[in-house]
Amino acid sequence: MNSQILEKVESSGVCGIKKAELKKIFGADCENTINELAKEDKVIVDNKGVAHYVWSKDNYLSHVSQNDPKFKILAKLVHNLEAKISQIPAKSENTVDFKIHFDNCVSEISSSLGWVPLADVRVKVCTILDITQEKFYSEVYAIVEQNPTKYEISTGGVEGIHVRGMLHGYIRRL
Repeated sequence: MNSQILEKVESSGVCGIKKAELKKIFGADCENTINELAKEDKVIVDNKGVAHYVWSKDNYLSHVSQNDPKFKILAKLVHNLEAKISQIPAKSENTVDFKIHFDNCVSEISSSLGWVPLADVRVKVCTILDITQEKFYSEVYAIVEQNPTKYEISTGGVEGIHVRGMLHGYIRRL
């Protein structure tokens, strides 16, 4: 009887089916089966007006997302949060390799004051790691933002990273 009731509930779609309708079809004994299916999270029992309705999980989610304004707002916020999370790059071995090569090049090229044009570092690092200029500056920006006590950047130069609307083309390790 479980599978028959579950099949009937699933076929009812987004509108769900009245609990009373299920009792007419399957008899009053189906109440226990519905409760059992609800405990197993196979169906959802909820009020719609004054009547009790039964939905499958997917159909209930569709029903609520179409008819409940609070749920619509929450679903949109969750979707936006998921999109932002998926855009956060995972810290990988490539990032670690980049930082090692970047630090080595900064040390090799630095003057007595420690300042290095980012363009010079970019040429060496991009050649070693075979990465694009965009990828290089994206990684440099991330490193500088994550380690503000280890690096200092200065405005100027012909290329670099943009911070607060200004081009910073020089860097030194602290």
